[in-house]
Amino acid sequence: MSRLYSLLICLLSLPLAVLGGTIKGRVTDARTGEPLVGAVVYLQGTGYNAQVQLDGTFSLRGVPVGEYELVGQLVSYAPLNQHVSLTAAQPDQVLSLRLSDKNQALEEVTVQGHRDPEGEVTARRIEQVAPSIVNVVSAQAIQVSPDIQVANVLQRVSGVTLERSTNGDGRYALVRGMDKRYNYTLVNGIKIPSPDPYNRYVPLDIFPADLLQRLEVTKALTPGMEGDAIGGVVNLVMKDAPAERTLSGQLGTGYGQLFADRSFLGFDRGAVNRKSPGERNGSDYQATPGDFPWPSFTHKAPAPNLLGNLTFGSRYGRDQRLGVLLAGSYQAQTRGSNGYFYETGITQDNYPALRTLHVQQYSTQQQRLGLNAKLDYRLDARNTLRFYGVYLQLDEAQARAETDTTYKGTARPDVDRLLRARYQRQGIANATLQGEHQLAPRLSATWSLVYSRATNNVPDVSEQDLKLTASGNYYQNATHTWLDNTDQDKAAYLNLKYVLADGLELSAGGLYRDKDRVNHYLSYSLRPSGQPATNEQDINSEPYTVFNPLGIYVGNNNYTAAEKVTASYGQLRYFRGPWEVLGGVRTEYTDQSYITSLPVTEAANRGGQKYLDVLPSLHLRYALDPRQNLRASYFSSISRPSFFELTPHNNSGSVSENNVYAEAGNPYLLHTQAQNLDLRYEFFGAGNDHVMLGAFYKNIKNPIEYGLVTLPNTTVTVYQPINPSTGAATNYGFEWVGVKYLGAFGLSTNYTFTSSSITTDKGRSATAEDPRVSVAQKRPLQGQSKHVANASLLYKNPRSGLEMQLAYVYTGARIVQVGQFLGLDYWQRAQSQLDFSAEKRLTKSDKRFGLTAYVKIQNILNTPYQVDILAPGAPAIPGAPAVAGYPYQDRADRVNVVNQTYRAYYLAGLRFRL
Repeated sequence: MSRLYSLLICLLSLPLAVLGGTIKGRVTDARTGEPLVGAVVYLQGTGYNAQVQLDGTFSLRGVPVGEYELVGQLVSYAPLNQHVSLTAAQPDQVLSLRLSDKNQALEEVTVQGHRDPEGEVTARRIEQVAPSIVNVVSAQAIQVSPDIQVANVLQRVSGVTLERSTNGDGRYALVRGMDKRYNYTLVNGIKIPSPDPYNRYVPLDIFPADLLQRLEVTKALTPGMEGDAIGGVVNLVMKDAPAERTLSGQLGTGYGQLFADRSFLGFDRGAVNRKSPGERNGSDYQATPGDFPWPSFTHKAPAPNLLGNLTFGSRYGRDQRLGVLLAGSYQAQTRGSNGYFYETGITQDNYPALRTLHVQQYSTQQQRLGLNAKLDYRLDARNTLRFYGVYLQLDEAQARAETDTTYKGTARPDVDRLLRARYQRQGIANATLQGEHQLAPRLSATWSLVYSRATNNVPDVSEQDLKLTASGNYYQNATHTWLDNTDQDKAAYLNLKYVLADGLELSAGGLYRDKDRVNHYLSYSLRPSGQPATNEQDINSEPYTVFNPLGIYVGNNNYTAAEKVTASYGQLRYFRGPWEVLGGVRTEYTDQSYITSLPVTEAANRGGQKYLDVLPSLHLRYALDPRQNLRASYFSSISRPSFFELTPHNNSGSVSENNVYAEAGNPYLLHTQAQNLDLRYEFFGAGNDHVMLGAFYKNIKNPIEYGLVTLPNTTVTVYQPINPSTGAATNYGFEWVGVKYLGAFGLSTNYTFTSSSITTDKGRSATAEDPRVSVAQKRPLQGQSKHVANASLLYKNPRSGLEMQLAYVYTGARIVQVGQFLGLDYWQRAQSQLDFSAEKRLTKSDKRFGLTAYVKIQNILNTPYQVDILAPGAPAIPGAPAVAGYPYQDRADRVNVVNQTYRAYYLAGLRFRL
C-alpha cells in the first residue's frame, strides 16, 4: 500500500517537476533594511538568475525539483549563500536575503558611505528627515520623466499647477492655489532675482531640467528661510561633484506635430536692431523712417529640435580635497500655437460684449542655455570652501500672424491682418562663495557671499497692420518698441550653530540684500504720410513718417528702484527619541524706494515704503516608528509687492465704447501677511513606496488683487492692484501622495483639494446714466484650482534596463484673470494632459560605459488652453443680444474668449555615462 501511495505522489508531482517550481523573496541591507535594488540573485551552476526590483523582490521561475545553492550579491556587499531545497511536495520557496556591507567587516578602518545624491532613495530620505513640510523630485525621476525644463517637472509635484506661455510650455508655478507672486525661487538655497519686467517671480522655463541634482518644494518655512513665501519655495539644487570621476551626456532630437500641419513663420533675428535710434545716436536724435527696417517674414519647414548636455565631475589632490563639477545644457526647439481671443466689454445689463476677434498663429524658436560650475575644497577637517556659478539664458524669436475682426453691430466689420516680430533674451547669472567652519567642538558657522544678476532685453518689437476694405488693402499705423530691464542682487548670509547638549541645538544668523532694478521702455509710432494705395501688398510700398521722432517714454515703464532687506533669526532645535521640535522667530526689515521718469515737479516722481515683520514659526515631527512620521507646522510669512505695482503709472483706457477702465499703479499698496498651518502623516516603505497625507490652512491679511478704485478728489475710476477692503482671504485644503510598486510595475498618484475665498470690489453696469457702480464680489483667489491630480503608470525593470512612464495631469478650473466687472472673471477650463516617456539601457549594467536610448512625448491629447467668462447668474449668456451669432460661441452657459492649441511634441535620443 505504501508503494502504491508513493507511486501516486510521484505521478501527481510529475507535472510540477516538468514545469518547475518558484524561488522568490526580498533582498535587503542587513543594517538598514532598505531594499538593495539591482542586486543579482542566481543558482550556482545553473542559468537561473534574476535582478532585484524596486520593491526589493526577486523571482526565479520554472526551477526543477532539486537541491541548490542560492547566491545573492551586490557591489560593495559580501555575497550571501543560502541552501534551497525544492521538492515535489513543496516546489515553491519564499526567502529573505539580508546582505551585509563589506565595510562593516573591516577593523581599524574609517569608511565613509555615500548615497546616490541623484537617486530616489536620497529624495525620500530628505523628505523623511526634513524639519518641515517638503516634497523632493530626484534627478533620477526627472531624467525618466517626459519633461526637459523645470517648470514642466514641477507639475508632477502635489499641489503645484502651472501657468503656461503662448507656446503651451509651463512657465510659472502656483503652489497650493496661491498665485505665483506668493512663491520664490532658490538656486542652491540662494534666492535669485527675476528677469520679468513687471514682477518678482522667476520664469521657470529658463532652467534646463538636466542640470539638476534634485528639485525641492518647501511648503512650510523655518526661521532660517527667507520669509516672503505664502504658497511655497522652489529650490533648484544643481549637480554636485561626484565621489569619483564621471563623464555623462546626451543628445536628442525631435519635432512638434503642429508644424507637420502648417508652415513655420520666421524672421531673421540677426537683422533686429538691438538698440533704438535714441540709444545709437543720442536722446535728442530725430528718428526717420530709415531707422526702422521692416523684418522679412518667411514661411518654411522648421529645423528639427535639438538638445544635448555634458557633465564632468571629479575629485583631485591629496585626500581628494578638491571637487570639480562642470555641466552644460543646450536646447533648441520650435514651438507654436493656433488659436483666437476676443476683446470684451460690458453691456448695460452686465453681460459680456464681444468687440474684436483676434485669430492668431504663433511660431517661436527657443534656444535655452544652461551652465553650472561647482567647486569645493576641504582646507582641513574643520574648514571647507565652496563656489557655485550658474548662468541661464533663454532666447525666443517669436512671429505672430493675426487677423483681427472688429464687429460694429450690423455694419460690415473691419478686418486687419497684422504681423509682429518679437525677439527676447532673458538671462540669470549667479555666483556664490560659501564657507563651512567648525570653530569649536560645539560651535560651527556657515557664510555666503552672493552676486546675482537677471536681465531681460526685448529689442525692436515691430508690428505692421494691413487693413482689408472693399476698395482695397492698405497699411496703417505701425510701431517699433524697445524695452529692457536689469535686476541685480548683492547679498551676504551668516549662520551660527551651537550644540547646547546632546539633542539640543541653538542657531542664529541673518542676511543683508541690496537689490537694484532698472526698467527702460521706448516706443516709436509710424504713420502713413500720404493717401493709401488702392491695393498694397508690401509694407515697403507705403510711405511712412515718424509720428514721435524722439520716441515715447512711458513713465511707469521707466524707473529705477532699490530694495534693501535686513533679516535675522534665532531658532532652537530639540530631538530626543521619536521627537524633533524646531521653533524660533525671524525678523525682516524692508526698505523699498523708486524713481520714475515723470518730471521732478510731480509728487509721484518718486516714492517708497519701509516696514518691519516679525515672523515666528514652530515645527513638530514625531516618528511613530523608523518608517512613519507625524508632522505639525505653524509659520508666519509675507509677500512683497513688485516695484511696477508700486510706481504710480496710469495706462489710459477707453471708457466709452468698450467700457475698459484705465490701469494704474498703487504707491500705497501694502505688503501681504499670512498665518499658515500644516499637518502631515508620512509613511516610507520599501524602495520608493511612500504615502503622504496632509492638510493646510492659510489666513492671508492684505492680499494683493486687482480691483476698481475711484482716484481721490476725482471722478476717474481705475483698475489697479489693491488690498481688498475686507482685508483678508483664506485658503485651505488637503493633499495626498502615494507611490506603490509591485515588482516592476508601479503607480504614482497625488491629489490636492483647495478652497479659497476673497472679496473685492467690482464694477457693474446698472443704468445708462451711471454705468460704473462698485459692488463687492466674493470669489476664489486668482490661480486657485479646487482639484489638482497626477497619476503615473510606471514600469521599471533593472535587469533589462527598461523604464516607462505614462503620466496624466488634471488641473481644475481656475480664475486666470480677475475681471473688472461683477461676476465676469476669466476662468480657465479644466485641463487633462497626458505625456509618455521610456528609456532602454543598451549596454550591460556591470560595465562602466553605459548607453541608454530614450523617447519622450508631450501633450498626447492635444490639450487646448481655453478661457471663458462666466455669467453672474442663471441667464444664458449667448442668448443675450451682445454675443448672439458670434463665432465660437456654442454654449448657453459661458462666453469663450480664448482658445489655443499646441499639438504633441516628440523627442528621442541617446544618453551615455563613463
